[in-house]
Amino acid sequence: MLLSQIPGGTATLTQVMSDDIGRIAWNTFLALVPLTLSFFLFNKPRSRLFCWSTYILLGLSFIVGIKKYNNGDFLEAIKRVTISLWGVRLIFIAISIILIAILIVIDRRSQLQTDRARSFFWWIGVLLFIAILPNAPYILTDIIHFYDAVRAISSVWTITLIIVPIYILFIGIGWFAYVFSLVNIRQYMTKNQLGDYITITEFSLHLLCAIGIYIGRFIRFNSWSLVTEPKQFLQVLPGELIGKFPLVVILLTFLIITVLYAISKPLIQNSSMYIDQYN
Repeated sequence: MLLSQIPGGTATLTQVMSDDIGRIAWNTFLALVPLTLSFFLFNKPRSRLFCWSTYILLGLSFIVGIKKYNNGDFLEAIKRVTISLWGVRLIFIAISIILIAILIVIDRRSQLQTDRARSFFWWIGVLLFIAILPNAPYILTDIIHFYDAVRAISSVWTITLIIVPIYILFIGIGWFAYVFSLVNIRQYMTKNQLGDYITITEFSLHLLCAIGIYIGRFIRFNSWSLVTEPKQFLQVLPGELIGKFPLVVILLTFLIITVLYAISKPLIQNSSMYIDQYN
């Protein structure tokens, strides 16, 4: 069936492309950043195709997702020193291509050893990884946008053939980026004789992500607010986390993440990308 034959199909596709795709791409980019970091900090899966596909998707989602900020200060500041919006897009395309190339080159040359010294820059990378990690499971909360899209659409065909696949793919990428990241941490800790601390590490990261999701969804701070708005972040955050509502939401989010992770982890850990490493 052609899209033009679906009642409301073309209009819905235009709506999704204009209203949702930028946000979906940007959130996908943010979810893939900690996964990419985990390759270089902790462990790279055996499949180079998987790693390189992650780098390429990271770059593509950046190119599309950065359009989310077309009306924001970030792009406005850059447009002051460029000729046109197309010039801005060329800059981001160039940045993405360069980053993809760098990641692939580093991926080919680096071999993570179990006895690699934990340098100062390694610890900086770990802190950055922890700060950005909540962006991956945060995508689960974007189900509210799926609900809004379904409410606004009358065509069952459009919902089934367009909206549902887009959101399944989107939420799946975000969630499994989180699972892969934590499995890479498990692999790193196992190789470095830290297996006794794996469970507490996972629970701690689940809890930190639950807090981060609440901060992002309800208080509307981002990971980089620690750098761009540190004073406001430290002033507002303590009071906003005290109370029955935030504690209940954080606890429920923690339980959801923990259960979903327990279900998803074996699928990843026992895949061909990891099974030889664990045995």
